Amino acid sequence: MVIRKRDLKTKRVSRSLAAEREELADMEVDTNVHVLRKRGSAKRFWSVSLLIVVLLLVGWFGTKLALSGWNVSKEDLLKDLFSFGTTALIGEDQGRVNILLAGMPGEGNDGPTLTDTLMVASLATTPEGQSLLFSIPRDLYVKVPGYGDTKVNAVYEIGNSREAGSGGKLIAQVAGEVLGLDIPYYCKLDFAGFEKFIDELGGITVTVDKDLYDDKYPTANGGYQVVDIKAGTYTMDGATALKYARSRQSTSDFDRARRQQEIMMAVKTKAGELNLLSNPAKALALMNILANHFETNMKLAEMKRLINLMKDFDITKLVAKVFDDSPTGLLYGTKIDEAYVLRPVGDDFKVISDYVAKIISGETKIEDLEQQVSKEPLKIEVLNGTTVTGLAKKVAASLEKAGYKVVSTGNNAVKGFTKTMVYDLSNGQRVWEVRKLAESLQAEIGTEKITSTTGALARVVLGSAANQ
Repeated sequence: MVIRKRDLKTKRVSRSLAAEREELADMEVDTNVHVLRKRGSAKRFWSVSLLIVVLLLVGWFGTKLALSGWNVSKEDLLKDLFSFGTTALIGEDQGRVNILLAGMPGEGNDGPTLTDTLMVASLATTPEGQSLLFSIPRDLYVKVPGYGDTKVNAVYEIGNSREAGSGGKLIAQVAGEVLGLDIPYYCKLDFAGFEKFIDELGGITVTVDKDLYDDKYPTANGGYQVVDIKAGTYTMDGATALKYARSRQSTSDFDRARRQQEIMMAVKTKAGELNLLSNPAKALALMNILANHFETNMKLAEMKRLINLMKDFDITKLVAKVFDDSPTGLLYGTKIDEAYVLRPVGDDFKVISDYVAKIISGETKIEDLEQQVSKEPLKIEVLNGTTVTGLAKKVAASLEKAGYKVVSTGNNAVKGFTKTMVYDLSNGQRVWEVRKLAESLQAEIGTEKITSTTGALARVVLGSAANQ
C-alpha cells in the first residue's frame, strides 16, 4: 500500500507512516470471514478497510473519512473497493439492511466467547424508512438449530465449537429468527479492543442520569471491584466506559443495554470532533488497536457500499428498542433448570417478530408506545372468581406495587375458577402489557369479548391458583 502526500493533503509523511507503508507491501485475503490479526503484512490492510465498518456499525454513521487517501498497488486485490462500480448489500433492494453487532469478553476474561452485548442494526436505505437498533438481552432463552434450547449469549460459542469461524453466522441466524428478520451480516468486537479504542480517541463525553454503584464488578483475576459513578457529565476513558457499559449488579441487563446505546452515541459525537481525514496518524493508530479484536463476514465491496450508503446518516434519528421485562418489553423472567432466563410473553417469539414487523412497516412507532406507557400505567380491574374472601384486594395490592393502576376490585358473577384469566379491554392498543400481566399472574388470556364501565384496559378474574 502506498500512502501519497497529495491524497492525504499533508506536506509531510512521518517516519512512522513510512514504516507503515513498507509493512503493507504484501497482503493475504480471506474473502469469507475477516478477522483482524497481527500476522505479518496483512494486518495493516485489514485494519484500513475494517476500521471503517467498525466506525459505521457502532454509531459513526456520520463519518466523512474517505478511503481515497490510501492507494494500494495491487489493483486486482482492491478493485471492488476502489472501482467506480458498487455492490448492492443484501436487503438493500427491499429498503433495509440488517447487521448484527456483538460484544464479548475475549481472551483473558471469564467466558471469553460468550456474547456480553447483542444488538441488531436495521438500517433503512430509503429516505422514508426508519432505521432501528434492537438490543437483545443475553439471558434470552432461544432455540439453536441442531442443538436445542440455551441462552442466546452461548450461541456464538456453540457455532465455533462446530466449525471454526461459524459462530457469527449462527448467532446472526438465531437473532434473525427471534426478530423475524433476515440478518446476513455480523460484526464482533471484544472488550480489550473497545477499551483501547476509546482511549485512543481521547475519551468520550457521557452524561450519567442517575448514580451507578456496583460492588461486584468482576476483575480479570476472578475477584471484584467497586464501580461508583455519580450522576453528572464525564469524560470517560476506555476502562470507565467499559465499566459503565457492562455493570449490572445493582441494576439490570436492560439498564445496561440502554447505557450501551448511550456509549454508542458518545463515540459518534467524539468521532465527529476528530478530523480523521486530515489526521492519518490517528486513523492508523485506531486501526492498529483493532488488530486481534474485530471480526466480520462483510466483503470488501460490501464495506465500500455501506460507507457510501451511510456516510450522511444522522444517528440521532436512529430509534432504539430494548427488549426487557417491562410492561412493553415483550419478555418475562423465569427459571429453567435452576437458571434465570428470559422468555417471550406467551412463550411465542411471534410476539416479538410481529412487533418488529409493525415498527418496520411504520404501523407502530416505538417512541409513541413508550411515551404512552410511561405516562399512563395499565388500568386493570380485579375480580374474585373463587370463594376465598379478600383474594381480590390481596392480589390488587401486589399489582399496584408492580406499577399497575387498579381501578376496581370485587367479586366475579361466576365462581369456581381454578385458573386465573386475563382479558384485554383495550381493543388491542395495550395488548403487549396485557400479555405481560397474564404472564406475571401465570394466567391464561381470555378470548371472550368483555365490556366494562370502570375504564379498565384489562380485567383479571382470579382463580384458586392465585391463592397458592
